[in-house]
Amino acid sequence: MIEKLPTHEVNNEQIFVFPDINNELGEIERVARTYSPEDSDGFMRIFIEKAKEGSLIDLTEGAWSSLQNTDSFDIPKDGWDDVAHHTNHINQETGSTRNWEDLKQKIMQGDKLDAPIVLKVRDELHLVSGNTRLMVARALGKVPKILLVEM
Repeated sequence: MIEKLPTHEVNNEQIFVFPDINNELGEIERVARTYSPEDSDGFMRIFIEKAKEGSLIDLTEGAWSSLQNTDSFDIPKDGWDDVAHHTNHINQETGSTRNWEDLKQKIMQGDKLDAPIVLKVRDELHLVSGNTRLMVARALGKVPKILLVEM
């Protein structure tokens, strides 16, 4: 099991905390097959090591605008119809849709959520996990924290 590392809370509004990497292994595997099809196991191993050593950073507007594998940047403040539209597809593995309303409620109540994970390869940023969390944060006008993993 991968241990959670402490985050440095900047203010009382920080909602994203260091993610449980074990909960995102399926997404990490998907990214490993994309970025290193010849050695996805090795990629995963290195990714997990680097993730454990990583820290949370603010997702800046510039980085967010260039982030691949996400629908979140184009969500306007209070754009709940857009969030619903993007999350209304059925997950082929689970047969369910993403529950963005639950995430919205948690954020508004001040609950802590696992930070989205972003892979950086050269100058490319690729969202590994957390698209719905980013869309909800965007619609709420929040600056999210992310775990940036540089490979």
